[in-house]
Amino acid sequence: MNTLKGLIMAIVSLAITSCAVEIKPNKVVPEEYKVGQSQFHRVCASCHGRDAMGGNNAPTFLQKRFHLKYFSNEKFTRTILNGSNSGAMPSQKRKVNNQQIREIIKYIRHSQKEAGVIS
Repeated sequence: MNTLKGLIMAIVSLAITSCAVEIKPNKVVPEEYKVGQSQFHRVCASCHGRDAMGGNNAPTFLQKRFHLKYFSNEKFTRTILNGSNSGAMPSQKRKVNNQQIREIIKYIRHSQKEAGVIS
């Protein structure tokens, strides 16, 4: 029983720390998106992938379902602050302030435009 409890604790601990590692971007972005890129990679990339490409734990933002007309900037803000409705994404409100959230969203929208998701 103690072995199972220890294993469960180790898995939970690994899951928590795996989304706390900062991942460096591969893409170079124009100056006006660098702050958002930096914040995205500090807070989001360990789950959502380098350059918003998606990861093992979370989807890429470079797909139509995250297009502005389906997933508004306000919905991004609410999700970052409160977590996802499904509970898959925890709240990030202790990691970012409102200005940082705006910069992250600006960077995501730029990345979507670069990928041809939005025009």
